[in-house]
This record gives sequence, structure tokens and C-alpha cells, in this order.
Amino acid sequence: LAYLPHIINLGGEAFAAMGSPKNGGLALFCMSGHVKQPKVLELPMGTTLREMIYTHCGGIRGDRELKAVIPGGSSSAVLTPDQIDVRMDSESLAALGTMLGSAGIVVMDETTCMVRVTRNIADFYAHESCGQCTPCREGCDWMAKILRNIERGKGKSEDLQTILNICDNMVGKTICVFADGAAMPLASLVKKFRHEFLEHLEGKCGVRNGIRSEVSHA
Repeated sequence: LAYLPHIINLGGEAFAAMGSPKNGGLALFCMSGHVKQPKVLELPMGTTLREMIYTHCGGIRGDRELKAVIPGGSSSAVLTPDQIDVRMDSESLAALGTMLGSAGIVVMDETTCMVRVTRNIADFYAHESCGQCTPCREGCDWMAKILRNIERGKGKSEDLQTILNICDNMVGKTICVFADGAAMPLASLVKKFRHEFLEHLEGKCGVRNGIRSEVSHA
């Protein structure tokens, strides 16, 4: 609605020309996490993620290394540093297996424990599932329990494949797409940061507080 005056004053074609060919106009991008200047950015659709992080938000806090980015809210598959030259529009992100979603971008630096991130996301979806559809109700809760055990160093290597199997059995199997929104990020995190999950299975976290530390078994 905020763009209606601009569209009326400029004309639809002129407004659309501000963005990328198939995703015209401007958009609001909420930049949060480990950037020096978290903010809401109003930029043309198709602006690269790299430009948003390093030009408009000042880069990574403490000049640390970038580790991962959630590009479109918690339901979107995570991106790794080699993928941040992507244009922030629907088609470009879909080509990387993720989505623009709500354009809620979460930047994570090298000190982030990705197992904890995954468990936190799983807990959210387990809590928020309405419970109507069995794949979603049981799948979200099951994955949250598995991930809590992994974080505490109490899981087993087969748990990682179990999570991926659960995700496969959730996507497209429910009345609404809540299950898909839960499965997409969890599967991507397990696949892209498998080595961190394996560390936790050995009772260690290689990144918590920026140093290798024993995982709490509380």
C-alpha cells in the first residue's frame, strides 16, 4: 500500500523499471543478525545480498567472517558465503533452492553454532504447528526432539538422515504449507553444516563462544 502513491505518480512501468526484469519495483528488506548496522532497507528488487550486507549495513560485526544467511525468514533455506552474490528477487533465490519469503534476512557470523540455530528453528515450528496434519504435527515435534539430543551430544549419526527423511515426508503432504516451511530450512541446515552436527555427536561444539568447547549435557 505504501507504494501506491509512487505507482500512481510515476506510472506502473517506471516503478517496475526500478527492479529486476521479472520482479519490478522496490521492496523492504529487514536486515538483522550479525551486521554492524541492522536496519530495514528500501531497495530495488534484485539488489544483491552482498551489497545489502557490506555496503548498506557496514559488513559483519567485529569484522568477523560471514558464515550463513537466512534470506527470507525462518522458512527459507539457508545460504552460505559463496552464494551471497545472488540477486534478492524471487527467481534468483529460487534458482538456489531458497526463497525471498518475507525478505526477513538474518546474517550469522563465524561464531554461530549452526546446530543451535537448527534446534531453535525446529522448536519454533514444533510449538507453532496447529497439529491438524499428522506429517506436520509429528514431524516437527520429532525433529525438535532429535535436534535437542544432538545439541547435547546425545544423538547418533543416523539421526541426520532421519531428519532429512522426515523433511521429505512433510513437503507437499499437508493441507497448508506450514510443513514445507519447516522442512526447507531444517534440511538445508543439516546438509550444508553436516560437519558441525557430527562434532556435536562427539560431544563438542567447535564454534560456541568462538572456541572449541564441550557441549553441555544438562
